[in-house]
Amino acid sequence: MKIKKTIWIPIVGGLVFGALSYLTTLANLTVQISEDLILGPWEIFNTLSAALFGPIGLLITELGLDVSGYLHIIKGVYPAPQDSNFMIGNYFAHIVALLFVAFGYRTIYQRLRMPGLLAGWVLVMGIYYLVGVALTVPLHNMAVPGLGASYAGYYRSVRLEFILVTVVTSLILLALPERFRRPQWYESKQTLNQNGEFSNGLPEGTR
Repeated sequence: MKIKKTIWIPIVGGLVFGALSYLTTLANLTVQISEDLILGPWEIFNTLSAALFGPIGLLITELGLDVSGYLHIIKGVYPAPQDSNFMIGNYFAHIVALLFVAFGYRTIYQRLRMPGLLAGWVLVMGIYYLVGVALTVPLHNMAVPGLGASYAGYYRSVRLEFILVTVVTSLILLALPERFRRPQWYESKQTLNQNGEFSNGLPEGTR
């Protein structure tokens, strides 16, 4: 049975980014910014996976991050089962926020050309961090009673991460050829361009 490209490509992409997230944690390629924030390239992998590989990709990639986070960072920091509940809450918060990235990127990709696409991407990333923190704070506090996580503390901590991740992912999207920048998780309407090749209906070189 032939598997559709919109399924197997997101699976493979999600596995690749998930593996990179796991290896990042395993190799401890991180910087401790504050008590609330450990900075690493995880969110670069997460947001690109969501944008390019959609819901399937983001579910797999985030799983790689949170499994590694539990096994190599959080396990034992809090008494069981609080440590596992902490990561389950983290997974849920990220999944919901990353769905905004997946559908937000699909929307701006269909409507905007470069460099407008990058402006739209900054907005999508802003929504991602707003939603992510809004969900993470109560879920972490429920998982670990007495944790005392606050919106002010989390939003203050992620400002640097938001800037760095947005800049890096924007540069990656800018550098990607158009066929790789296109979301791989759904079939877009295609038309023939002047060269007799299929495109998304926009003039070649404008994305």
